[in-house]
Amino acid sequence: MRIATAKDLRQKTSALLDTVSRGQEVIITYRGKRIAVLSPLDRIAHKELKPIAFGMWRRRRDMRDVTRWLDSRRMPRFAR
Repeated sequence: MRIATAKDLRQKTSALLDTVSRGQEVIITYRGKRIAVLSPLDRIAHKELKPIAFGMWRRRRDMRDVTRWLDSRRMPRFAR
């Protein structure tokens, strides 16, 4: 595990990302306090990442045909 400052993150981003890509975690500090951890993605890859808004509009009957709904919204604005 490596510790880097916020300044290091700004100036040496590529080197820190190389460290992370080799499987090591990097702790980022700001004014001496730990504020973030950069870790390899494969450690959380087993979790299913879902888009936050997925399925948000599925119960709306007026939006069953999204293309038609968008056209109806755009038409008044772009009518000539």
